Amino acid sequence: MARMARAGVSRTLAAAICLALLGCAPNASESEGRNRLAQILRDSLGAASNPNVGFIVDEGKRDSHLYVMFDTTAVANASDSVFAARALDIARFSLRHYDKATQLDSITIATRKAVERGVWRIQHTRTFASDQARALVNGDSISAPPNTR
Repeated sequence: MARMARAGVSRTLAAAICLALLGCAPNASESEGRNRLAQILRDSLGAASNPNVGFIVDEGKRDSHLYVMFDTTAVANASDSVFAARALDIARFSLRHYDKATQLDSITIATRKAVERGVWRIQHTRTFASDQARALVNGDSISAPPNTR
C-alpha cells in the first residue's frame, strides 16, 4: 500500500514538474517549435537521449527561457568540463534550429538520469544568459559558463 502511495506521489510530482517546465496552455506555434526542436535533437543525439524541450516560466514570461533536457546517454559519464563543452555545442545547435531563438533571454541544457520509474535525477546543467544566447545565435564564440550544478 505504501509503495502504491509513493508511486502516486511520484507521478503527481513528475506531472507538476512537466507542467512547470512547459508552462500552462502553450499556443500551437510554441508547441510546434518545441516539438520540431526535440525531433531535430533526437535525430542528432540519438533516440536514446530522449530530449525534452520546454520553458522555464519566470514572472509571467513563458517563452523566454528555453530548457533542453535529455537522458545522460548523450554525454554518458561526462566530467563537468566535458559536459560544459558539450552543453555549449548543444545550446548552439538548439538555437540554430529554434525558430524564435532571437527572442530568448536564456537557454539551459540539462541531463537527467532515471532513478526509478517516473523519477529522474538532474545530473548536469548549464545556463547561457541572454548575451551568450544572442552570441550563440549569431555564431560568435563564447566560453562555457562556470559549473551551475
